[in-house]
Amino acid sequence: MLNSGRQGHTKFAGIAIFILLILWLYKLNAGGFLLPTRELTEKSGQENADSPDSEAILTLGETIETAAKSKPISDAAESPDAKSKNPTGGKKHEKTVIMGKTHSEDATWVKEKLPGWRPVIYAVDNRTEEDYLHVLVNKGKESMPYLTYMIDFYDDLSDVNVFIHAHENGYPRAWHNDPQSADYSAVKMLELLRLDNIREKGYVNLRCNPNPGCPAELRPQKKIFDKDSIEIGWKKLWEHIHGNDQYPESVGVACCAQFAVTREKIHEKPKEYYEKLMDWLLTTDEQDAGRVFEYFWHIIFGMPAVHCESGYRNCICEVYDCTAGAGKKRSLNKLVMKRAV
Repeated sequence: MLNSGRQGHTKFAGIAIFILLILWLYKLNAGGFLLPTRELTEKSGQENADSPDSEAILTLGETIETAAKSKPISDAAESPDAKSKNPTGGKKHEKTVIMGKTHSEDATWVKEKLPGWRPVIYAVDNRTEEDYLHVLVNKGKESMPYLTYMIDFYDDLSDVNVFIHAHENGYPRAWHNDPQSADYSAVKMLELLRLDNIREKGYVNLRCNPNPGCPAELRPQKKIFDKDSIEIGWKKLWEHIHGNDQYPESVGVACCAQFAVTREKIHEKPKEYYEKLMDWLLTTDEQDAGRVFEYFWHIIFGMPAVHCESGYRNCICEVYDCTAGAGKKRSLNKLVMKRAV
């Protein structure tokens, strides 16, 4: 009987420890310590995310192979839709949301749930989708549609231009969206976005959580790199743009290539600058050019190589609206956890 009692207590203690361990792991994950890698979430449901569609290979292969090398500034950098398809009709817009989508992704939520935004959406791997714009070739993940917009719309930019991924919500695919509502909603993210802050700063990273990416994701001055290190391609892009090898010691920015930029900030550099970036993207043999650009966008728009916010709570209320009613401060927990309606 005594042995039976001890076994019962031992079993109960084991179950209790197991439950506490699960709760601890959940708390870590909610705090951003355990996050799915970008590579994992991109591979899940997006197996063709960076493979060119067959029509693009047949019709654009020669253009990319020859024009990008001989006349990259004028020919190769311009998308097929640049002259033939302009969704603006010459009308000036306050804010535009830009994204690339694969054939398997549904981007109809943008027009349905964000009526105040001009949508510029690129179908990156299916040139038969008539409701969307198209890119030269599916390469470099979001960097291809982002650069295509900056080039094709250089003279028709909105006051505020927001570059995001096509995921509407859901974990883990939209885990990088801030503020982290219960379903990681991109709609809620844009509804809460402070346009005044963007206009003041010119460039704003949409992610306040510094993990991953900060404080120093890349070390370009290292002498030896693993064969798959992002630094290798990053240094090539730096040399292509700056013409030197004076790399910064460290590069850090909160992931994952979602940001807002004003018209004036984009116009600080001539159109040819963005065409030069496109030239590198079209001709590089780097397998993960999108990750290279992920740690380059903030530098393109004049931020220091290490651009990491000092405090998550302060950042959230600078980037997103933390006020409600007559200027009363909303609980940050409610802001972060409030489910998008």
